[in-house]
Amino acid sequence: MRRYETIFILRPDSGDPQIKETIKRYEGIIAAGAGEMIETEEWGSRELAYKIKGERRGFYVRLDYVSPGPVMNEVERNLRISDIVLRYLSVLVDDDADVAKAREELDARNRRIAEAKAAQEARAAALMASREERAEEAPDAPEEIMEAAVEEIAGPEGDREPD
Repeated sequence: MRRYETIFILRPDSGDPQIKETIKRYEGIIAAGAGEMIETEEWGSRELAYKIKGERRGFYVRLDYVSPGPVMNEVERNLRISDIVLRYLSVLVDDDADVAKAREELDARNRRIAEAKAAQEARAAALMASREERAEEAPDAPEEIMEAAVEEIAGPEGDREPD
């Protein structure tokens, strides 16, 4: 079977229940046509680059699925006739996809993202702790703290150009 990715933009003024119902509807079309969902991502409401059907904002949704070709055609047909859909785009990701392999790749990507986020939060916490420690050591010296922060950001004196 083929792996597809369909991204569509919904009217932002439709409520959250209607958005959820619309997403479930398209997932149901895929399931009814012997397709299998890999991932559904709701990107949320974003500003559009230009007006589409009089709207300046849209609610973005991405469906990642494996299905036969006619199922993707049926999804697009339903997207085309829906009043709530502003735009859509379907892309063939893989001509011969394995669902288990695609899910493993997705899990690995999500783990990498979570690890990177945790490492970034740890670095931020360590930086804040070091700044608080410096502030406690010299509470009456805000200029020294600012100079230390500037030096920390800019690097050692040797890296700067002479004035």
